[in-house]
Amino acid sequence: MQSTVKVAVSLPKAEFRLVEQQRRRLKVSRSAVVREALSRWLESFQQQQAIQQYVDGYRRIPEDTRVGAGIEELQADALARDQQHEAW
Repeated sequence: MQSTVKVAVSLPKAEFRLVEQQRRRLKVSRSAVVREALSRWLESFQQQQAIQQYVDGYRRIPEDTRVGAGIEELQADALARDQQHEAW
């Protein structure tokens, strides 16, 4: 079983009222709302880190544009063959 930690969070009154209104309507506890918000925040942070690592990698080792041009040519050929096949 995971251990838990209690935290105190300060919110503007208007925001608190909106959260309370919605969580009551959905019959969700405050803890569940905070856990979900933090989970989504962490997931977003991790995605941004992964994207940044991807960008940094391409900055360190740029893609060879000749490879991209070759792939585009292969894709165009495959699309043309598919279109000919569908016309039959």
